[in-house]
Amino acid sequence: MEQIGIQLSIITVNLNNAKGLSNTIESVLKHPNPAVEFLVMDGGSIDESLALIIGVADKLSYWVSERDSGIYAAMSKGIEKARGSYLLFLNSGDTLVDDQSLTELLSLLDDHTDILSCCIRVERNGLADELRSPIKKFSLQNLLMDSLPHQSTLIKRSLFLEHGCYDEGFRIAADWDFWLRLTRYPIRYRHSELVLSRMEKEGLGAIMNNHHYRERLLIFGRYAKGLKPNFFFLRLMYRNRNLLAWYLRKLLVTSILKKH
Repeated sequence: MEQIGIQLSIITVNLNNAKGLSNTIESVLKHPNPAVEFLVMDGGSIDESLALIIGVADKLSYWVSERDSGIYAAMSKGIEKARGSYLLFLNSGDTLVDDQSLTELLSLLDDHTDILSCCIRVERNGLADELRSPIKKFSLQNLLMDSLPHQSTLIKRSLFLEHGCYDEGFRIAADWDFWLRLTRYPIRYRHSELVLSRMEKEGLGAIMNNHHYRERLLIFGRYAKGLKPNFFFLRLMYRNRNLLAWYLRKLLVTSILKKH
């Protein structure tokens, strides 16, 4: 662990989401811990976000409010400023489940774990919708089928130093690309049934627009290339059926437009 005693850096990225930011700040600060630092990376908000940040500035180890090129650029700045051995990205609107979650979480950390993923409670309009458990094994196959929720996944900071940060060419799906990239290396992964955090379903990543589909298709093609047809491959196709259907529709529309 770090000599300065910081085990965990919680990094919050925000842009014009004062209400969500307020919830996140309250969630983190209501149970302070000397082993945990809190950083807020604001993208130059023009709502009440800056006033909120200034109001708790003495409780933050670092904060900034300036324009950036997107959420992953802000996350990369947070990685650069963080001092903890592990990083947790709890963006505006995401909250810790209860007062004991951080205490329990810190007891699970050790120097033999690169990634620790916990359960996350997904809510809609403030009401519990579903509880998601992390994958049991960190593998290309499992991560092509699913992803890890950044709101409840701790990442050893040294992984970013050794293997690079998020690909800022992606606006929405760079975290999925990051997990898949790490499958090339001997990652020491642990999963826990601890329910660490909650998130609103209507987040940025939940908006399945054309740009999101394009990113996911590019990433899918990059890592699924070369997979041979088998039972897993069929499951993978079914799991990504919406993505593939979108791609086929785009091909059909493009073909029709060319004929006219």
